[in-house]
Amino acid sequence: MKKVFYYLVVFSVLFGGFIACEENLKDKEKELTPEELEELRRQDSLKEAQKNTINADLVLTYEVNIPISASSYGGTDLEIELNKIAQAFELTEEQVLNGIAGADGAPDITPFAIAGTTGADVGSASNTNAPWGHWWDANGDVINWGEGAMIYAEFNPETGIFHVGQFPGRLEDGQKITVIEALRYNSIRVAVQIKATAVAKEEVQASIVATQNLTLETTPKSSYDLDPVTFDLTAALTELGVSSMEGVEFVAVGAGDKITDEYTGEAALKSYWYDTNGEVCGWGDDAMVYTTYGSFEENQIGVGQFPGHLKEGDVLTVKYGLIAGSKIVVLEIKITVVGYQDPETELEGEAQNLTYDIQLSKPVSQDYASVAVDIKDKFREAFRKTTYQIHQAILSGELKLYVDEITEEAPAYTADAPGYWLNTEGKACGWSDGIVWCSIGHSETTLTLYGGNHHENAEAGNVVTTKYIATYNGGSVTFNITFTINNPEE
Repeated sequence: MKKVFYYLVVFSVLFGGFIACEENLKDKEKELTPEELEELRRQDSLKEAQKNTINADLVLTYEVNIPISASSYGGTDLEIELNKIAQAFELTEEQVLNGIAGADGAPDITPFAIAGTTGADVGSASNTNAPWGHWWDANGDVINWGEGAMIYAEFNPETGIFHVGQFPGRLEDGQKITVIEALRYNSIRVAVQIKATAVAKEEVQASIVATQNLTLETTPKSSYDLDPVTFDLTAALTELGVSSMEGVEFVAVGAGDKITDEYTGEAALKSYWYDTNGEVCGWGDDAMVYTTYGSFEENQIGVGQFPGHLKEGDVLTVKYGLIAGSKIVVLEIKITVVGYQDPETELEGEAQNLTYDIQLSKPVSQDYASVAVDIKDKFREAFRKTTYQIHQAILSGELKLYVDEITEEAPAYTADAPGYWLNTEGKACGWSDGIVWCSIGHSETTLTLYGGNHHENAEAGNVVTTKYIATYNGGSVTFNITFTINNPEE
């Protein structure tokens, strides 16, 4: 009985404590003055208002439509009112563009973004390939490329135009996404609000009136180089009922004669990618070959391939169509992949160890523009192999490229392989610490040493010296490289 009484006492004390705590909390709430409660309400109201109000001295609002694509990152171009931005900043339009590009001596204009759900600033200037522009999710918040990314806006400071594009296969017809790209100069803020609507593409209303059967024999390639394929231009124009290629566009034709008029390659080249079954696809793991028009003669199309995807013995058929009005002429191309016929022969004698001094120089730039030196004969002389054999050795990793000295460990390339980013001491480093990069470019017929500068870290006057050692087939080539970064005016 005493034990039961003891438990009851303990329970009463604990329970009473909980009640007391709750009452104390209520008392504290009751202690807030009307002024304090009003301040809390005001702060909540400010937070809500921030989400719905754009914090900017000038807001430019635009509406764009993005044609939905299952395979393309394409979209639409938007020309913004640079004159109004320049007026707000009290600058010229040229100064605004140079400031956005980060050009030397330009006004210090800071690109950023404004989050859609909170109205808060997003400090990054860009997470796209442009100096100003971002990927956005469905809520209008900045997101990196990948899962959840829906659309992007990229500003080209050379043209003054935003390109508003999409992540393939994610937009739905009628979907609306509003994003806010922004600029700050001194204390003045300008917001560019883009209201994007996804729209479904209309089906092509045209019929196939003729088909030309063409053939191409090609070899497996490690580049995007094109092969020309000749077609009967006169017959095609006659079937289309037109007198010239002016106004003629290109489509891709898939299984069941499904027509696709949305370029999945470079639009300027009227390009489509195709998979191993000849179906239209986007650039990537499934892509095998692509078609283009405009790189050769008027009666020729170009056929290229995804580097390393084709192999000897592959056979595939793709259909590339000329369209004018409601008529289509199909160019059906059967592509056969054959073994490479090496035009060179191996050099006689044993492999050698050779050394060369290489001078590279280029103006500092905000991109990855490169300079190049032909090294084909130097490599051939040392390794006694054909250009194609050396190219294959690079692909397989048999040819190795070292910095400073040959090591037992396999090289760990930090730039385009084989190659490295280099710091001011000429030592291999990662991209973020690099000043310049040097890599070996290669194809079936070319061997080239390329070099460029980091778009942010490099400065005019930088001089980087390093030693590259390439080994293969028992021979070696040592390049003593001096890389000078100049002023653009020099």
